[in-house]
Amino acid sequence: MSVGQQQAGRLPASDAFFLHVESEAAPHHVGGLVMLDTSRAARPPSREQAIAAISAKLGKLPRFGLRLAGSPGRPRWIPHPELDWSWHVPAFDLTRPDGRPGGMSALHALVADLAARPLPRDRPLWRFCVVTGVEEGVAAIVSLAHHAVADGIGMINLMLGLFDSPDLTAGMEDVPRPGPLRKLLGGAVGLAQLATDRRPKAALPVSETARRRFGTLRLDLDSVRELARKRGARVTDVVLCGTAGALHRVSDAPLPPKLLVNVPLMAADIRPGRDGNVTAGVMVEVPSGPMPEPERLAAITKASARLRTGTRVIASRFVMTTVAEMMPPAFHGWFARAVYGGKFFNGTVSNMPGAGWQVVALGEYPLITAYPIIPIAPGTPFVVGVLGWHGSFSMSVATDPACVDDAEEFAGEFRKVLDELA
Repeated sequence: MSVGQQQAGRLPASDAFFLHVESEAAPHHVGGLVMLDTSRAARPPSREQAIAAISAKLGKLPRFGLRLAGSPGRPRWIPHPELDWSWHVPAFDLTRPDGRPGGMSALHALVADLAARPLPRDRPLWRFCVVTGVEEGVAAIVSLAHHAVADGIGMINLMLGLFDSPDLTAGMEDVPRPGPLRKLLGGAVGLAQLATDRRPKAALPVSETARRRFGTLRLDLDSVRELARKRGARVTDVVLCGTAGALHRVSDAPLPPKLLVNVPLMAADIRPGRDGNVTAGVMVEVPSGPMPEPERLAAITKASARLRTGTRVIASRFVMTTVAEMMPPAFHGWFARAVYGGKFFNGTVSNMPGAGWQVVALGEYPLITAYPIIPIAPGTPFVVGVLGWHGSFSMSVATDPACVDDAEEFAGEFRKVLDELA
């Protein structure tokens, strides 16, 4: 049975949500910037290798052989007759005219450009870009899929499957899950909490275009975990602190005293081969004014306790799935646009698990690390994403230049914040 036959059907409301909130100014695809070690390979990776690897796995790649059709309000997945490989798997060479590698700044600019292009709805909603000429002995893959296909966790699983690696279910068998009664009670409490949660103090500037800036930062994961432990915090708290501190230092516009940040959390079990969306967002208020960074982290650690109660995420998931499925399609579209974006939060910070083991891409290129690519929500100017990947704290940041015009500078200031906390 083909992947199209297995997965064709009506798009669940939780996935259609991200079609409704997408616009020309806010493309909504997720993905990963995968860094490859080519130093011991006979040749750099090629699009022919990538096409061969994807072709061999199409039967196990949910929705890679499907496109959307039908009503814009609640479309369906249908089989796509033939893939346009020249579009789905392009190649980019960043080598400069003088023969030198283009470097990470050129790669960041390419990612920003690709992330700003909406994926056309008349073909399967994914791309797999092979990038050479990054650095000596380093190439990259930019994988993208629409948020309706998968969220960040789903994209990691898709990539791991493509590279013949275990998915994120490995080692998760013993993770406790709430029972039906706890979900019911937690959902009731969470709905009341969502109804009374704060709204942003002020909106941050946005350009109303799809222009983006992109940057990355790679640190030692154990060092970041130790920093968090020493401060009585969690890694997500440290990421929130680094984000607020860096924004305070580099924002091209004045910030309100506090920001309301959307933090996606796991809201459904990860299953082998699972696609779609399994996360839900919880809002955390973080101080963004001038203050010593240890004080900022202490305030964030106290405020982020709501991330660990589980009630809001249960309620948010219930609204995104059960309630949304009962809405008429037109009303669901209005609802999605009304509750998601700058009216409800100032930006997004996501801390996700990645592979804790060595992964080899296309049969011969060890992964150095992988950085998340996350869309900027409508009406907000930033998103920060972290993958804990095989010993690395791998962070990416995407910004709207109306608020932060230099994402690489943001990443540098983020690192300084962590240095001050240490």
